[in-house]
Amino acid sequence: MKVTRLLVASCSTAALATAIWATPAAAQQQAAPAQPRAEPRVSEIIVTARKRQESILNVPVVETAIPAEQLQRFQTKDLRDVATLVPGLAFGESVLSIGTQVSLRGVGTTAYDPGIDQSVSLNIDGLPLSQGLAYSSGFFDAGMIEVLKGPQALFYGKSSPGGVIAIRTADPTNEVEVRAQAGYEFEARERRAELIVSGPLTETLKARLAGSYSNQDGFYKNIVSGPLPPLGGQVASKRVPALESWMVRGTVLWNPTEQFDARLKVNTVKDTTTNAAVLNLTNCPDGLAGPGGLPFLNPADECKKNGKVSTVDMDPAAYVGLIENGRGFVESTQTYGTLEMNIQATDELTLTSQTGYYLLHSRSQFNAAQASFAGPGVAVINGFRRRQWTQEFRLNSDYEGPLNFTLGAFAERGRFSDLVTLLGNTRLMFPALLQKGVQTVHIDTNSVFGQLRYKITPELELAAGARWTDETRTNEPVDYTTGVAIPVPKPVPGSGGPGLTTRPKLNANNWSPEITLTYRPTDDLTYFAAAKRGYKSGSFNVATPPVPFVDNSFGDEKVTGGELGMKSRLLDRALLFNLAGYYYEYKGLQVGSIVPVENNIPVTTTINAGSARIYGIEAEAVYRVPQVENLTLNLAVNWNDTKFTELDNVPCYGGQTIAAGCDRVFSPSVNGGIGGFTAQDLSGLPLVRAATWQANFGFDWETDVGSDMTLILSNNNHYSSKYLVNLGLPWYQKGFIKSDLSLTLQGAAQKWEVALIGKNLTNVLTSGNCTNFNGQGGLLPGSEITGTNLRGPSGIDEIGCWMDRGRELWVRVTYRPFAK
Repeated sequence: MKVTRLLVASCSTAALATAIWATPAAAQQQAAPAQPRAEPRVSEIIVTARKRQESILNVPVVETAIPAEQLQRFQTKDLRDVATLVPGLAFGESVLSIGTQVSLRGVGTTAYDPGIDQSVSLNIDGLPLSQGLAYSSGFFDAGMIEVLKGPQALFYGKSSPGGVIAIRTADPTNEVEVRAQAGYEFEARERRAELIVSGPLTETLKARLAGSYSNQDGFYKNIVSGPLPPLGGQVASKRVPALESWMVRGTVLWNPTEQFDARLKVNTVKDTTTNAAVLNLTNCPDGLAGPGGLPFLNPADECKKNGKVSTVDMDPAAYVGLIENGRGFVESTQTYGTLEMNIQATDELTLTSQTGYYLLHSRSQFNAAQASFAGPGVAVINGFRRRQWTQEFRLNSDYEGPLNFTLGAFAERGRFSDLVTLLGNTRLMFPALLQKGVQTVHIDTNSVFGQLRYKITPELELAAGARWTDETRTNEPVDYTTGVAIPVPKPVPGSGGPGLTTRPKLNANNWSPEITLTYRPTDDLTYFAAAKRGYKSGSFNVATPPVPFVDNSFGDEKVTGGELGMKSRLLDRALLFNLAGYYYEYKGLQVGSIVPVENNIPVTTTINAGSARIYGIEAEAVYRVPQVENLTLNLAVNWNDTKFTELDNVPCYGGQTIAAGCDRVFSPSVNGGIGGFTAQDLSGLPLVRAATWQANFGFDWETDVGSDMTLILSNNNHYSSKYLVNLGLPWYQKGFIKSDLSLTLQGAAQKWEVALIGKNLTNVLTSGNCTNFNGQGGLLPGSEITGTNLRGPSGIDEIGCWMDRGRELWVRVTYRPFAK
């Protein structure tokens, strides 16, 4: 068993295992029986990336899989931690209810909009999700995480043009299991506890109940201290961000006959983060002094990534309608679950029903100007709601003949709304209420999909499939400052011009075909080639209150391309080696930026890039060292070249002059009515969070010590070259390397365990998302002039970054009283 655990974890570290998505009867089988200790071989993994059981070598998919043991060894407690284990995967944080932004191979979402669907979708136990807060929440008790790279049109709900992150949580066990775990992290002063109870209730019914709780003081130091000027700010916490989170999951597995089984999973999660949206200033081109001597930015800020940030809360006496005593915060509650039922209609046909439900409630408050000494000119209160129901039916065949198939249908009914209130700083003579409005979007999706697989010869298989999707989205904007619906422009057929409507509608029909050829000349060698198309629906930007006569919609995102690859087991299966190349072209890639302030109101926007392309190579290797017992080395490398081949009419950054490139789309209403250009051409830039080089390398070593004890030493290193983190005013994260080390001592039968875990031991401070903003001017009207040959008293925008976590030093204890 020790050898099996080591080999499965090592294989997954190098991204050579494909995650298991099986029927309940097969879900417990993650690997074939281990080879005898004397044979230095890596265990084979049985996978279901195409929704049926296959050997890893048969699956024509470029994918990384991480099993539960690997997640435990490196204290992987949220998706942001997964990025250091998967080359090509990157995350960026954002504000309010926008949540996490995720990219694969540089393809991802950059819009500051909580209603946008991510280009890389999340799938939890068969439930497809795309809202950023679902990615932000932590996870635990996961059985497997798999990351499928490239467009996924067939098997994971609606098509995902960038890829899929699929999480399979642990199922009930055949015997009684109790696991208690407690950990403490010294840098952020984080406390974390988990309790899991699992086992059979009857001969046909099993259950699992899992819960976790964590809270932390914060991993960055706030260097702002009093007294503050009486301009709307108040002293905030000394450590940020503070986080409290709890999660509860219940699973019931029912298997009354060999022909039927059902799995029900129900989850509830609550996260509360104080000062969640704090930026680390990284570029202050015009200094820190504000116009007219107003100190919006902390004069002591060093304006660089150093683990020291500057932030203030907002004084309730200066704003009418603040909540939570003026503190910046994000609070979200998510309740979701799935019901999966499998019917073995015949020995060759399996019918699967997958029902999913998701409910999100989020409220937040935000210092809109990121002011860090005086209060901001504008405070934002946000209330976001999302509800969705999904249903999929899938029929899979397993005939002995050359022809097999998968057929299915999928439906989604959803609704999300964003209530945004903009409050003015009355100490600075702003109006008390700048704007208040809500936008409600309804989603109605129907799709059918199918795949035929034909074995031309025993070694050569041709698979062809497609998904057809019909999606309609309607938006209902209401301005609560006046209490009336907002008219927006909409083309009127036959009129030659726009009309007005208070319920704009988007409808799209799309075919996403996929064809794959797989050649397997031996049991240890597979070649594959795949051609794919992917698609994501357009939608409406709901991040800011609705504005009369302004169209806030954006169009569909589409991708076409393909992959070539090989998977192999060499040196008597002691070495696994995979190699893949890919090329994709994107049309209408949905990107976002922040528009300079108009009428004291910051505006976010989402546009469709004209075109983009990516291509690259991925290589992965795992070597089971014959000369050293239980030592495995792993390496994964991704070279990725990306470019916006056409990216025009991106909003200018604040203070950008005509000479600096702000020379598109003239508007007479900006800059206080003096007019100016509002857009720029950024064609030729790389995609956001798209590093040219990324690599993971490390080792796993296991040995017996003392009396029936096991010592496990694991190392992972993640390297990334520089990558773009802000679009409107291009800004880059420098290249870096992060190193993790885990030392675990286990008792007999893993009854107890003590672990020391160091994450990012080099304490490299990085970011996956930055923004340009008028920090120096505090959003004061006239403090910046954009799109002319002049600049206002605040010059150009500052750059601030939402930071990833720095070094983590964990000590963790685990106890399993019923382990045998």
